[in-house]
Amino acid sequence: MRRASAAEASTSDGATARAVIKSEAAFADALRTHKSRLLVVNYGAEWCKHCAKLTPAIDALRERWGGEVAFVDADVDALPFTARAVRWTPTVAFYRNGRLVDECERAKPTQVADRAWLHACHDPDDGEGSSGRK
Repeated sequence: MRRASAAEASTSDGATARAVIKSEAAFADALRTHKSRLLVVNYGAEWCKHCAKLTPAIDALRERWGGEVAFVDADVDALPFTARAVRWTPTVAFYRNGRLVDECERAKPTQVADRAWLHACHDPDDGEGSSGRK
């Protein structure tokens, strides 16, 4: 049984709850922990109104994709090194095998949903579509 990482918390019913990454070490741990599947990182900040508007859409995707795709939130104010390339909030980044494969700047719910589906169903490194949802 895998232990929950610093970026993942479980509720009493076993569902994955939203956790915010607030340290460089926790971000590195999230990349290592979720290396075998798509990791979606929602870069935002508490003061960002647009980030707050995107949160319900990210939560819906988190619920829909369950264990197939990992979703974490990252506080750009707490991650100066990791978030140095984030020019706009919200930015949603997609990582596979520990490396960045795509990102949405000024992310909109439909963009995030489409790209999550695309990257969850297709791993460009394996040459074929993964066995994700269709």
